[in-house]
Amino acid sequence: MASVTHLSGGPTISVLQVANFTVFWGHTMLSAKKELLLGFVAVVGLLLASAGPVGATSLEFTSGDLVVSVEGNGVEGAASGPYTDNQAAPLTLFEFAPDGTSAPATYVGSLVLPQTASGANSPVSGEYGSSSEGTLQLSGNGKYLTIMGYGVNAAAFNADPAKYSSTGNAALGQSGSLTGQSYTAVPRVVATIAGDGFVNSTTAVYNVFDQNNPRSVYSVDGTSFYISGQGNFPDATGGVFYTTLGSHSATSITGADAGGGDSQDTRTVMVYDGQLYVSTDSKKGSTNRSFIGTLGSKGSLPTTVANGGNGPTAIPGFTSTGKVTITSGPNSNGNGLNAGLQINLSPSNYFFANADTLYIADTGNGKQTSASSSIGDGGLQKWTFNGTTWTLDYTLADGLNLVKNSAAEGTTGLYGLTGEDVTIDGVAEVELFATNATIGDLDPTYLYGIIDVLGDTTNPGDEVFTELAAAPADSNFKGVAFAPSPVPEASTWVMMLAGFAGLGFAGRRRWRVMAVVATS
Repeated sequence: MASVTHLSGGPTISVLQVANFTVFWGHTMLSAKKELLLGFVAVVGLLLASAGPVGATSLEFTSGDLVVSVEGNGVEGAASGPYTDNQAAPLTLFEFAPDGTSAPATYVGSLVLPQTASGANSPVSGEYGSSSEGTLQLSGNGKYLTIMGYGVNAAAFNADPAKYSSTGNAALGQSGSLTGQSYTAVPRVVATIAGDGFVNSTTAVYNVFDQNNPRSVYSVDGTSFYISGQGNFPDATGGVFYTTLGSHSATSITGADAGGGDSQDTRTVMVYDGQLYVSTDSKKGSTNRSFIGTLGSKGSLPTTVANGGNGPTAIPGFTSTGKVTITSGPNSNGNGLNAGLQINLSPSNYFFANADTLYIADTGNGKQTSASSSIGDGGLQKWTFNGTTWTLDYTLADGLNLVKNSAAEGTTGLYGLTGEDVTIDGVAEVELFATNATIGDLDPTYLYGIIDVLGDTTNPGDEVFTELAAAPADSNFKGVAFAPSPVPEASTWVMMLAGFAGLGFAGRRRWRVMAVVATS
């Protein structure tokens, strides 16, 4: 029987989330009366939370299941469209129960993110057909899914797109996010989704990713966020920013480009082993970039401008332009379409199996044009670290039916990615799940699975992607992540609260409520 180990991390925090607000207890000396009062408030709040959130959905996630973000039709088998390319559309999460990586996954249910404002919560929409949105990630403590969208009702936007832009452009991604303008600003919204299906979309950020796409959001613990996207060249609204739950503004982490203040164009942002990483694939400005890079230093996550404002620093082995020469012969490290060619990388999502093994979903359709060949290296790239530099060992692509990025339609590579370390018959392996990247915005999209031997550094030649699920008509699969941990049962809360109440009755002592706990 396979033994499975999930990778997660994050600091220990002291947080109690009730409905749409967050209450923090610091290390404060309280009087006995105040302790009793706070204990009573905590009991009431937590019992209400355990009974289910206001507006609770019908979908509760199961740990170990896969969740896929979907732009377009909101419920499998039910049409909410049709939609045309670049229109606003609902964002939906599909849950699948996987049966390994080589058999179709079972569809469990779906959760449509809110389309109307409710209290401090904003609607959350996506741009149908966008090639660079919808990345879905699991928080470092495993409690939340995170995704970015646009804070506007899809139908309202599609009925009058000129209302939301100074240029009158009809594409949702080109809506304006700047405040103080003549148009109605569309904030870029962070949505967190808990294990019980509760959606918090109170973090609606203005003045970021103006007239362009919000691409990803990562959270260590559900209370603060790194957000990533592209701005309106050459403004300063693109790149990686830091914000907190419920905020409407954000602080730049990337700063201006090193080449002269040009707009950053970043993709998937995440934290691994205490280090902030981001993928970039940009052709804008004088410092074109296409690599996986770092921001700040390991063990000290930045909350203000990092790296002197010069943007991400490529990890060793990646050039700033992302050019790689693919090897030839039976052990070629390419995808079968590019042996012996110099190509441009196009990294989107990525997964660290450990500190020395990195899997990258490459779209195969890079923004860079500096390589001598225009053909990319789409598929699942495996990079390993030898203590000094990262090396591209091989690219898994069998089963994807790849086409060159010059084709009229079809799959050019991969977009979404998640994985887990497993041990099967004593062999360390990695189960990986991915969604495809397509040359046409509305080409069919799929969820794939594959398993790779962790220690291999040359392509074994027998690892093949299996289609686990296909997106319904008039919809696109985008990101993929493991489901968040379930919310504790009411009985669990009662047991916890009994202990907290004991602290309150014990007299004048320092205490705190621990509602979310993660270990680094």
